[in-house]
Amino acid sequence: MIISGAVFFSCGEQKHQKDNETTEKGNISTTISTDTSKLAKLIDIHKYKPTQVKFKYTFIDNSGKNERLPVPGPSDSYLEAILYFDTATFKDLKTKYFSADHLSTSFDKENFNFEWLDNDIKTALLKSDTSYHGLPDYFFGSGPHGKLWLLDNKLLLTKSTD
Repeated sequence: MIISGAVFFSCGEQKHQKDNETTEKGNISTTISTDTSKLAKLIDIHKYKPTQVKFKYTFIDNSGKNERLPVPGPSDSYLEAILYFDTATFKDLKTKYFSADHLSTSFDKENFNFEWLDNDIKTALLKSDTSYHGLPDYFFGSGPHGKLWLLDNKLLLTKSTD
């Protein structure tokens, strides 16, 4: 009976921890997660599947269902993510990314200095090459476009609806 109780309690605790990934304040919900399947609902990772992810997704519900906004409007969302890849997948991604036929784009690396990143990632970002360019559509499809910043076997990604 003690073992059954322990198993029941641990299963309930795991569910409780998963639910704690998302916090809500008014019409704003924020999720911080390392769940690849949750990230796959936000961006396309089927072609270049990461070995590990961490992301922060903020959704601002402007549907008018809350008291603050009596008139509905379009909702907004913001995604910040780091995707880790094995060496072969990242090499293939980088080759296709830099050989894509497109206009060069240049982004400010400060846009990728997410507050929740580990210090070693922030240091790598600060030391990274600023002359990169590429086509981020591998992850964003035909929807709202985002931005990528390539590091060693990982990439930083941002996407927003505004």
